[in-house]
Amino acid sequence: MRYRFIPLFIVLLTLLSGCQSATQLSVIGFNVESGDADPNYIANQYIKPIRGVDLWGFSEVQNQSWADRFESAIEINNQADFKSLLGTTGNADKLAIVYNSNQLNLIKKEELNQINIGGSVRAALVGHFQVKSTGQEFLFMVNHLYRTNDRSRHEQARLLNRWAQKQTLPIIAVGDYNFDWDVKNGDSKRDPGYDLLTENDVFTWVRPQEIIATHCSTRYNTVLDFVFISSRPKPISASSKILYPEADYCPDTPQKSDHRPVQATFVLPKVQP
Repeated sequence: MRYRFIPLFIVLLTLLSGCQSATQLSVIGFNVESGDADPNYIANQYIKPIRGVDLWGFSEVQNQSWADRFESAIEINNQADFKSLLGTTGNADKLAIVYNSNQLNLIKKEELNQINIGGSVRAALVGHFQVKSTGQEFLFMVNHLYRTNDRSRHEQARLLNRWAQKQTLPIIAVGDYNFDWDVKNGDSKRDPGYDLLTENDVFTWVRPQEIIATHCSTRYNTVLDFVFISSRPKPISASSKILYPEADYCPDTPQKSDHRPVQATFVLPKVQP
């Protein structure tokens, strides 16, 4: 199943025609390449210019100092108080969530330790949020799955699928999944982990209209970074785009990340927790 883009005026009409409990959210997932990037450069060049995003999911965050730097960059052009959550796993390649605390209440933070297979990578980082204006609750999850171990990556995808089946709230999942969706032939050429994660329509990729490689690589022309939405309950609308598609974003340099950020916008129906 693919979600098609729904024009903004239709979304607004939906919101104004009695569906007052619907919630619009904008999110970004961004691998910031700890160990081979400058957080100040990334913050100034690629984070600060972006407006209107409620939730950011970062992977490969070196430490709390990096998370704080990104948080302050987000606040500059958004006139809101953002707060950060840093995962405890992954050593110098941690996961982080930065959220708009003016719009969202954090109910609970948790880490899915079963996803950290062998204890040497990263547990999925999950924030349980409530939208202040509508009371809508949802789960926002950040992942960074194994790159070098196919078997473990596939097991991580299975475990995430099983976990999601047990949830009753909408789930928005961002991150670097290392599923190598081929830019030209991804419908038939991709890592099996993609199919294990989305099995039985538990998750659906919010597929961009224009697909380009999210990773600067001379070896692969693939999408590694995704935004998924749980299919039950189904969102009213969902769309996404890969940011900074310009050809000169790549190749990688010691200052910037070798991944492009991915942004998605949703309208979620009201669901009781």
